[in-house]
Amino acid sequence: MTLSIYDSEQYLFEIAQSFIRSRVIFTSLELRIFDLLLPTNSALTCSQIAQRLKLHYIENESRCLQDVLDCLKSIKFLEYDKENFVYKLTNFTRNLFLPNCKLLTNLDQEFYDKMPQFNGTVLKNSLKDSIHLIMLLRIKQLIDLTTYSKISLDSFDENIDVMIIWRQEGCLKDKIKQAYEILPSMKPSLLILIVPTDEDDEVTLTLNIFLNMIITTKEEENPKEIYSKKYLKQIGFRSVEKIKSTDGLQLLLAYK
Repeated sequence: MTLSIYDSEQYLFEIAQSFIRSRVIFTSLELRIFDLLLPTNSALTCSQIAQRLKLHYIENESRCLQDVLDCLKSIKFLEYDKENFVYKLTNFTRNLFLPNCKLLTNLDQEFYDKMPQFNGTVLKNSLKDSIHLIMLLRIKQLIDLTTYSKISLDSFDENIDVMIIWRQEGCLKDKIKQAYEILPSMKPSLLILIVPTDEDDEVTLTLNIFLNMIITTKEEENPKEIYSKKYLKQIGFRSVEKIKSTDGLQLLLAYK
């Protein structure tokens, strides 16, 4: 008997994805990003948007505004000109979304007015734990992890057989080596590296926005060559493969 999507973790992830997508859209409305870009043919860089809206932005350091804009690009609310580094409204946003956005904002406000205990009753986990859970659900759509007993995301716990490294507040090389030492050799074990991307991975971009709000440690730059099969095999992993989801998530799987 074939399981319905409504009996799977994929459906749970789709609910979470819809929620975080709506948060990005409504936040952008509140920040008046769309209003700023509404004039005909208006196209601005991230720095220009930050200056005109008086938003915090430091190039190559503070990512929140950049991630919001890239999220809007990935869900086709904005277009991005790679040559001039400017964002502008899509035809959908200009002609369909903005003329009808008041209806959506009213629905959004009514939802929270009628569910004042939403955060306390539904979102019982911390924000960081909830974000990690959503990312784990994404990964499970690509990889069967049922044969493993304990999974850890961005923390080096005892007795784990799957280690997922996403955000690196420190040297990635050291974290990979530490993961290799911790993972067991006498049974199947796996390191999963979430490969940074700024293309169309709206979910990872959005989750990064939320994590940036609660984690203040500045991330160090990690060279792209670390995210490679060659480097992971040099560490000692016996087999490495790269996979990519249809929505832009890229993973490196390193089997010990």
